[in-house]
Amino acid sequence: MIKIKLIGINELDETYFLEYLQAWTTVGESVAPSACLLEGTFTEWKAKQEDILRANSTPEGIVRAETRFLTEDNGYVLGAVNLRYALTEDLLRYGGHLSFGVRPDARKKGYAFIMLKLSFNVLRVHGITRALITSRRDNKAARSVIKKIGGQLENSYEQDGDVIDRYWISL
Repeated sequence: MIKIKLIGINELDETYFLEYLQAWTTVGESVAPSACLLEGTFTEWKAKQEDILRANSTPEGIVRAETRFLTEDNGYVLGAVNLRYALTEDLLRYGGHLSFGVRPDARKKGYAFIMLKLSFNVLRVHGITRALITSRRDNKAARSVIKKIGGQLENSYEQDGDVIDRYWISL
């Protein structure tokens, strides 16, 4: 039986992280969440992520946030979620409290549902009792899991030819 858990970047294995990124590239998709985009080395990326988590060193225009990873017990990365502990006007419109992705070769196995449920525990610890998640309407898999975890559609709008749905979830 495979055990899975939600880990922080300090527990993240560099090799499995790089494989996670490659899994997206292999199928020609953009990495999700975008917070996982590697700029520079793995060490530099980790340092930037740690800065964003520390409230006193968050770059201007960036809210306090962290990226966590759904992994197997050996460290293999199945998915990632970026958790935001505050919202700007832009994040209220598109982005919300979290964005997530499951590696393409691990989809349709319930990992997104598990990852989001575990993420809600983290958001609660940070005082968030109601979370906003947004999704492009054409992302049927994301919409499905958002509804499955209790997302209530508040409204929709069009942006650059895409319809964006905004869901609230009581934690």
